[in-house]
Amino acid sequence: MNKRANETDLNYEQFEQLKKLYVETVVDSMSSKDLYAYVYDDMTNFCDELTQTGLIEEVKYTLDEEMLEEFIKQIKGKI
Repeated sequence: MNKRANETDLNYEQFEQLKKLYVETVVDSMSSKDLYAYVYDDMTNFCDELTQTGLIEEVKYTLDEEMLEEFIKQIKGKI
């Protein structure tokens, strides 16, 4: 008797390969607009979980301190 796909026992390596194939297929099928929306939403959700100090540290780490200062000037209307 054949097993259904959802009844297949995969070992760790096979499970990792399944995840990789799934992600590659979904990403490959997305338009640039879809990818932008997905990343934007994901980053927004990530930032929503940060404190003010956490966000400041994230901006400095991801971009740099100069960019952080530019953002703050822009926000405070000094540009």
